[in-house]
Amino acid sequence: MAKYINNLFEWKGRVDSADNRLAFRWHQVISNIDLMEADFDLKNTVVIIGFCCDEGVKRNKGRIGAKDAPKTIRNMLSSLPWHFDKLKICDAGDIVVDEDLEKGQALLGSLVKKIKDFGGFPVVLGGGHEVAYGTYKGIKEHSPAIINFDAHFDNRPFEDTVSSGTMFAQIAAETGSDYRYFCLGVQNYSNTKELFKRNMEFGGKFLEASHVKMRIMDSTFQSFVDKSDRLYVTVCMDVFSQAYACGVSAPNPFGICPDDFEFYAKEIFWSGKVTAFDIAEVNPAFDFDNQTSRLAAGIVFKVAEFISNWGYK
Repeated sequence: MAKYINNLFEWKGRVDSADNRLAFRWHQVISNIDLMEADFDLKNTVVIIGFCCDEGVKRNKGRIGAKDAPKTIRNMLSSLPWHFDKLKICDAGDIVVDEDLEKGQALLGSLVKKIKDFGGFPVVLGGGHEVAYGTYKGIKEHSPAIINFDAHFDNRPFEDTVSSGTMFAQIAAETGSDYRYFCLGVQNYSNTKELFKRNMEFGGKFLEASHVKMRIMDSTFQSFVDKSDRLYVTVCMDVFSQAYACGVSAPNPFGICPDDFEFYAKEIFWSGKVTAFDIAEVNPAFDFDNQTSRLAAGIVFKVAEFISNWGYK
């Protein structure tokens, strides 16, 4: 089963002022929309939608619990200050998935497409990283290049079943020679030699975590951004060291830090070419003091900041 539910989350939090907009926080400026209703004007609007699912993680033999992340990430976002006068912010609710992953991904794709058709910028809160295939389905007509912050390639074979480890192999199979993929933060100990081989055969590119941590803009990556017309950015939280992100399906002791992410993300969003964003694999069941949800919320804040400064496509 997979269904779309609107108004599942109540935005609330600290109030410094009820009438001074300079003192407002996210929960004071966000509005709820139902994407099943009539058309919307979403120009210059960030649209949050949750994907409450960890069926893909379960199929990939990971630690389940990521389906609860959209709520905890929203909780951390709620009292953050609102700095973005050029933007509006809407919450489009959640897709809730119970076993029927494929239906959930198709439903997410249709709603992401609506957001784009109405002129908005979709920010999808996973859920497991299987969210990426759903997000991509919603923007595939624009043929975006994919930038994946991840310790894993997620390009496993999918003949038997799709999962949180197969999305980019699925996309590669569908796009063929048009497949453009760059993974930032790859770990040797998180991928077999076969997965490295598959990434090369698909035409994907990557930077290992050790390189990302140097914070020196790689010329191959810069060229990838420059030559792409549109970019889809997806973040798997296991790209970060477990010192920053302990609440994930696959903890990563040698992962990158938030400043490493920001270094590369600034360059990506500065291009003005980003067309959609999602974040995945926060697992509240294994989090400590909402540390991982808090980092995910900080990343969403940065995304809003970046598109407020440089726009989106």
